[in-house]
Amino acid sequence: MSMSMGDMPAGSMSMGDGVPSLFTLQKMYWAVVGSAIGAATLVNVLNRIVAQHRLRDSSLTPAKPKSLFFNLYATITATVREVSYATPHPLKMGGFTLHFPPLGPVLIMLANLITVMVLCFYKLDTLDPWKWENVGYRTGFIAICQLPLIFLLAGRQNIIGFLVGMSYASLNWYHRWISRTLWLTATIHMGFWFRDWDRWHYILYQLKNDPLTKRGFAAWIILTFIVISSFAPVRRLSHEFFVIQHLVTFVGFIVAVWMHAPSEVKTWVWVPIGLVVFDRVARYTWGAYANLAIFHRKKNANALWAHSASFTPLPGNVTRVTIENPGIGWQPGQHVFLTCHSIVPLQCHPFTIASIPEDNKMEFFIRAENGGTRRFFRFASKNGSVLGSGEVAPRGRTIFVEGPYGSMRPLRQFDSVILLAGGMGATFTMPLLRDVVSAWKNENIEQTSNPTPRLAATKRLRFIWVIKSRAQLSYFDSQLQSLLADVEECRRTQPHFEKELEVSIYITCDEKLDPPTIASATSSLPAQSVAQDISIFDEKKGSGVDHVSIHSVSSQSASNQNPKPTGTGCLPGGGCCCTTQIENEDEITNCSCTCAGPPPVQSENVTSGPKTADTQSIASNGPMKLIIHPTIVSGRPTPRTIIRKVLEKAEGESAVVVCGPRGLADDVRRSVVSLSDERAVHKGTGAQGIYLHVENFGL
Repeated sequence: MSMSMGDMPAGSMSMGDGVPSLFTLQKMYWAVVGSAIGAATLVNVLNRIVAQHRLRDSSLTPAKPKSLFFNLYATITATVREVSYATPHPLKMGGFTLHFPPLGPVLIMLANLITVMVLCFYKLDTLDPWKWENVGYRTGFIAICQLPLIFLLAGRQNIIGFLVGMSYASLNWYHRWISRTLWLTATIHMGFWFRDWDRWHYILYQLKNDPLTKRGFAAWIILTFIVISSFAPVRRLSHEFFVIQHLVTFVGFIVAVWMHAPSEVKTWVWVPIGLVVFDRVARYTWGAYANLAIFHRKKNANALWAHSASFTPLPGNVTRVTIENPGIGWQPGQHVFLTCHSIVPLQCHPFTIASIPEDNKMEFFIRAENGGTRRFFRFASKNGSVLGSGEVAPRGRTIFVEGPYGSMRPLRQFDSVILLAGGMGATFTMPLLRDVVSAWKNENIEQTSNPTPRLAATKRLRFIWVIKSRAQLSYFDSQLQSLLADVEECRRTQPHFEKELEVSIYITCDEKLDPPTIASATSSLPAQSVAQDISIFDEKKGSGVDHVSIHSVSSQSASNQNPKPTGTGCLPGGGCCCTTQIENEDEITNCSCTCAGPPPVQSENVTSGPKTADTQSIASNGPMKLIIHPTIVSGRPTPRTIIRKVLEKAEGESAVVVCGPRGLADDVRRSVVSLSDERAVHKGTGAQGIYLHVENFGL
């Protein structure tokens, strides 16, 4: 008797009348998995057809379904979204907060678990001691047939991701939970053999003397370690160590399973090995093409490597990495893995591309945490002072690029787009914003000379950025001003331009030691003036951008109305943090949070000083006022209110994209579900659908 299923072929053995063979059960599992992947692929194909149709639609509402089939599809989609986006409120236990995944992925994993458990125990009596061996055989066969799915979900060059239109990063969550289901199945497999042997006090004898049992137990020990180390709290202790140990333990696990499994099921081991080899070969082949100068036209014909990066320090311990004339293309919202051996040897980290292809450069904003990112910042800081207190002459270093990776539905197909970012999450949302505005601009230029098909069905853009310090405004200062200028230029050259752009920036904390960094439109202010509560609102009169107002209030007036503010906390450096949520930014007259600070600074009008060309064009249709005091901070946005206002004007499907801390992402998810249910989206009310994309923030 052996935990490994013995020496005899077990795949076709009979376990009773009407009971499928073990090989048949394995095929049934993959029939279920294949059906799920096929259904997701069909949805992906339909979504691509919808996107193409919208860009060809010449009506005034291209993002609105117009046929019976697509109306029905929109109704089914809206119902599924309300269930799949739903997210429970986080559970707080002392200083620890437990966040829950959305219901959709959870239901998929529950369906997989139920399928596995049914196949493991179908028509088997687990209370009959004489059937325990059969359960051991069955669970072993079901466990090993899950291996290919785990590795299909793990690779960066992801076959499932290509079919269903999902990024490998999103599929990695499923990879972890399928692995945990495998661990549960393997534990049941081992447990029933132990249970059978325990009747004869045979467990220790088997572990000491039976080679197959030893290998099986070793495989289970390694798998247990892999599962424990993959939980987020452990994984985040050291990402570099996690990657190395994950690769080492994977090799050990595969070897132990291969030695433990009988020859009739070794195919299920060879398939994962083949998938790993395919992923590595594809990655290295593409990496060679992307990084060898011989495949790209470069100014330096004698260079071996294609990419050289400059490193510039920015406020907030952030490094800007710039690669001029990259050898690969990308889509807004994608990321690449960067390797720079001269600064961080033998390490590879993913970073979002913060620029768009039209820039002809890849730009990254990398916050210094631990390990490699901190070394990037230290290297950049050696060149000079932090940007804002003196420009830096960046130093170039050879850098290797792998990618791009990442997948989402193109935003140009939606009627209205809402982009919400927290902190460095703007590196994801800013390129998406710029891409749609670029489509507006190019479409406007082409239609001025020769009418052409539309490049974007989007009519409204809403951009929210929540940052802690005003110094972070310098990251995307020029891009924001350029966007506003582009939209204003479109309105000037096209009288019937009906696009709307609205941008809001919320500052939740302020450190007084930061340099007074203000958006470009206010660059003419005196050096001692500091913008505190900055909310850039592009108010609309009919359509388009009419003016940009930067709101704040002196602490004197704020303190008169809010003598005992809540949600504030003074920082050691004399700054202030505010956690109060702003329910309706259109009704802001005062900041609701104050801290003690120096005397108020006299309010000034931005237009009183000399203007730049951009400032003149942006402010030409309305006032641009700024009231300043260095101790006033804004609160936090209310996503539900922001999203609702956009949805009320939407004339087709809208998209909501969020990238930031887990709390912000969960809040946006719940807001989308609540509004979809409240407005009865595609259920006869005329309310249009809401597509939600949540980009993972951090590990």
